[in-house]
Amino acid sequence: MKKKRISTLLLCLLAGLFSFAQTEGYKYKTNIDSIKEAGFYNIVLGPEINARLKTDYSDLRIINSTGKWVPHLVRLPANEQTNQGVRWDLSILKKESTAAFTEIVIASPKKEIDNLTFRLTNTDVERYCTLTGSDDSTNWFIINDSITIKPFHSEEKNISTFTLQFPPNVYKFYKAFINNKGRAPYNILRVSNSSSAGNFIGDPSLVVPLQNPAAAITQKDSAKLSYILIKQKASYHVNKIELKLSGVKYFSRRIDLHIPQSRTHNFTNPGLLIKSFTVSNNSTLQFSVPVFKDSIFYLIIYNEDNLPLQMDAVNTYAGLYVATVYLEKEKNYSLLLGNENAAAPNYDLQELNLKIDSLPTAYTGKLETLKSNDGAASNSWMNNKWLVWITIAAGGILLTFFTYKLVKDINKK
Repeated sequence: MKKKRISTLLLCLLAGLFSFAQTEGYKYKTNIDSIKEAGFYNIVLGPEINARLKTDYSDLRIINSTGKWVPHLVRLPANEQTNQGVRWDLSILKKESTAAFTEIVIASPKKEIDNLTFRLTNTDVERYCTLTGSDDSTNWFIINDSITIKPFHSEEKNISTFTLQFPPNVYKFYKAFINNKGRAPYNILRVSNSSSAGNFIGDPSLVVPLQNPAAAITQKDSAKLSYILIKQKASYHVNKIELKLSGVKYFSRRIDLHIPQSRTHNFTNPGLLIKSFTVSNNSTLQFSVPVFKDSIFYLIIYNEDNLPLQMDAVNTYAGLYVATVYLEKEKNYSLLLGNENAAAPNYDLQELNLKIDSLPTAYTGKLETLKSNDGAASNSWMNNKWLVWITIAAGGILLTFFTYKLVKDINKK
């Protein structure tokens, strides 16, 4: 009887240590709100949660009330739309080209569109374009009076393409007026429109970029450069930035994006260059960048001999990810966040084909900071992972020993 009690005690000890091993090393926690019925749920990983996670989400864990991991999937709904995007050719009603200009009139179905893609024979020449719209092909109204055209080589043999992006409109006709600057025109073959809007059947808020809270801006102008320091409230995930510029009506400037690599960063030592791009008065001023996570970054504008631009705002965005998990009614669950040593778990859910747009959303509460491992806490054996595993191993050896003794006694009897 005594041996049985000892074995039971050791089993409880091992279970407790195993649960601790699954939760040890995490810095933050947030509880999941109670749900009405059991099933799969999506948990939106917003900016405040992302700021406590690595950019690959490998340190995200969902645990139950006993501290054991609950399998989950991290997913990007924007990449899981239920239908494929649609592209259709539009009718070219007029195409007139001279050395001075090219004028193309396009008929559009009576629907909202926000882009026109032109296919032309291969070229690397850049031009400027004016886009107008009309409902009767007689009275034309301005949409954008200065769009930079930068053709790109497509997958089609000997074909280049360029796309005009513009605010959504429902005009029946569109006119593109291209300034040829006294040179040979483009050989435009087709014009089409592409759309994926409305293809996601479910919560449309899950397929839009996730905007981070507003950032603070500090700008310093020198002879030919403008230095901009951007400070975010936390180390949010960023894969897209949007700029708001003023001061000069017409411009085309190079901008470099730098991420600090040391604590001594400043305007002259901004850190690692991760992206260069060109801003102009006719661009959307929205740019995709390699994903990074930092509360501070720098932008350097190359003004050359021009007047400096004024950076009025910098908005940052990230992909909107969700964690898909099976939750049971009347049970408590939490998210664990922030563990630099964590590796991505390997769950069976990876093999399931779940329709993400058909799942309800589970919400999380206030973030909690777990006890840090510095100071006096670092001296505790419970914060020493080697001692934890040694204790687990010792418990396993003792359990094996008592099991062996128990079996031996039974055989003697």
